[in-house]
Amino acid sequence: MRNAILISILSAVLVAGAASVYAGPPLNGVYKSSDGDFDEGRETSTWAGGNFLSTANVLHALAWNGSVLGGDWRITCPYVVTVTLVADLVFGGNGSRIYQIEYAGGTFSLGGSGGQPWANGDAAYTGNLTGFTELRTLLFTGGNMVGSDSDFSFDGQVNGYSQSCVNGIANGAWLGNGAAPANYPTNLTSNCVAGGTGHWADTRDLTLTIAGCSVAAQPATWGTVKSLYRE
Repeated sequence: MRNAILISILSAVLVAGAASVYAGPPLNGVYKSSDGDFDEGRETSTWAGGNFLSTANVLHALAWNGSVLGGDWRITCPYVVTVTLVADLVFGGNGSRIYQIEYAGGTFSLGGSGGQPWANGDAAYTGNLTGFTELRTLLFTGGNMVGSDSDFSFDGQVNGYSQSCVNGIANGAWLGNGAAPANYPTNLTSNCVAGGTGHWADTRDLTLTIAGCSVAAQPATWGTVKSLYRE
């Protein structure tokens, strides 16, 4: 009877352990798209809140290698929670305005099977964004917005690993408003499903810093479990 109980417990542990096996955390390093370490990208921002600077707008950014989206990295569904005017430098209809935009929620994914420099055995490294901020500079001429550049900073925790160990910065260059053209990420609604329109942009000069990831929990071994039942 005791052996039967032990076998049942071992089976449950091994099944649970199988779901949490990770080949290894992403490799520590500082990686730059501008150095060719990985692909730059493209983005859409869905105006779920109604306009270019509304809360509730949803970001969707994907790596772009010239033919395929989302190979090296993905940022999916962070949504705007605050928009704060930092500086108003528009005079006579000309100049710039700078806004700080804070996001919440969202997920990210780093590829692991396409030769990415951080790859360490897993097909991909997915996780939750734990912070995401944008500084957006709008340029005006004659009272009309003629350009917009963004500086992003973000961090995240990889699923299965115990620390928030991914940090990144990037630049965004606004290209247009309306429905995203072909070969740009799909517009996503506040429910993170396809839909809506907004603006689209290129995502450039990404730097990813990966440091300190560690395995959150190791699956129990036969020896570990058996030691619990030794007399």
